[in-house]
Amino acid sequence: MSVLLDTNFLIGLLRGVQLYWEYLEQLLEQTAPMISTVTRAEIYAGCHPSESAETERVLSLFRAVPIDGEIADLAGRFVYRFARRGLTLHLEDAMIGATTVKEQLILITRNVDHFPMLSLGRNLIQFPTR
Repeated sequence: MSVLLDTNFLIGLLRGVQLYWEYLEQLLEQTAPMISTVTRAEIYAGCHPSESAETERVLSLFRAVPIDGEIADLAGRFVYRFARRGLTLHLEDAMIGATTVKEQLILITRNVDHFPMLSLGRNLIQFPTR
């Protein structure tokens, strides 16, 4: 099964955190990690002009999974369902979670609490673990 890297994982890479780069190297031995197009947008939303070349280089390492109608619908349903339980989901996280579910991926993130629609250990991995 392939993996989807959450935005915070890419931020770790862009900040040059060695732990993230080492983990990425391990992943690349087993699979081709992907990102959501939502992650691309989130990364560029915080990208200073002086960082654009490095940002483009890092983003070019990953195939971006687009948001289609099915993913958008599922994300909206997640937001609605969890709001009824008193949990507020950000639409961006709901779309990344819906992408994970629809594409049958494993999401790697530091913020597991942002993804209550996923199951830790099954389709959700918390990183870093040390």
